[in-house]
Amino acid sequence: MFMDMKTQCFMEAAKCLNFTKAAERMFISQPALSKNIASLEADCGMRLFYRDKKSSVRLTPAGAVMLCELQKAVKITDGILEKARMAEAGEEGHMVIGLRFGQIFNYDVKAVLNKIDDEYPGIEIEKISGGYRDLRTWLEDGTADMIVTYEEEAGLISDATWEEVAVLDMGFCVPKENPLAAEKTLHIRDLEGQKIIVPDEREIFTVYDRFREQCMMEGFAPLEIYAPDLNHKNLMVEMGKGICLCTDDVMINRSPNVKFFKCRELGKVKLVAAWLKDNYNPVITFYHQMYENLYRNER
Repeated sequence: MFMDMKTQCFMEAAKCLNFTKAAERMFISQPALSKNIASLEADCGMRLFYRDKKSSVRLTPAGAVMLCELQKAVKITDGILEKARMAEAGEEGHMVIGLRFGQIFNYDVKAVLNKIDDEYPGIEIEKISGGYRDLRTWLEDGTADMIVTYEEEAGLISDATWEEVAVLDMGFCVPKENPLAAEKTLHIRDLEGQKIIVPDEREIFTVYDRFREQCMMEGFAPLEIYAPDLNHKNLMVEMGKGICLCTDDVMINRSPNVKFFKCRELGKVKLVAAWLKDNYNPVITFYHQMYENLYRNER
């Protein structure tokens, strides 16, 4: 327990009601015990014992209250230590991880989470999915302990820290019935006059601005139609309503109704695992340590 010598001497003497026995149990001299108790009484500004004889004593009302409350504190402290030991051993824990709609688990993230499941069955990893805005909100309000998102998105969150989990190719997802789906490659200039599906502006991250700038450099403004969120955007593409920008790690790219084209002009984006700096969930520490072993040290 986290108590100083004065407090420990008081508690032992209060239990024994005998300074000599209390000193013996603490393996110190009786004068040393008496000195510590006297110092504690001076600190508190009140008597904690009635000293009728040299070694036999009784608790004052203040001393009785002090003993009772300290015993409660010991139980609380012991409980804290036990929880800390269980967390250290990975015997219990819970972490909520937020993912983008339609995201396919990056290999390394999947490997780390599976390793936690295998080696620490007492730890529960809960997965929730939403749009970019949802992920930012969930991390900020504590709904999620960690989110997997793009680095640009993580940079919008106050007091967030993150680490790279993958580098992804940007490209276009084209409905199979669109004539462009027959092409071997696509360039931004090929999208002039094509409907480009983008999510609500609150869901848009910086790659869309980069895309618009590149379209303007090619001499045209993209013909954009809006979807309320990422889920609707993916559905609209599958229904043939237009083309969307996406990375190569989303489920829609595996749909038989669409074709994915990598686009060198759009470049790559970094996928990161982000969490708040003041989130002390021990499972994040487990994740980070395992990730370092599986990802950093293998590269």
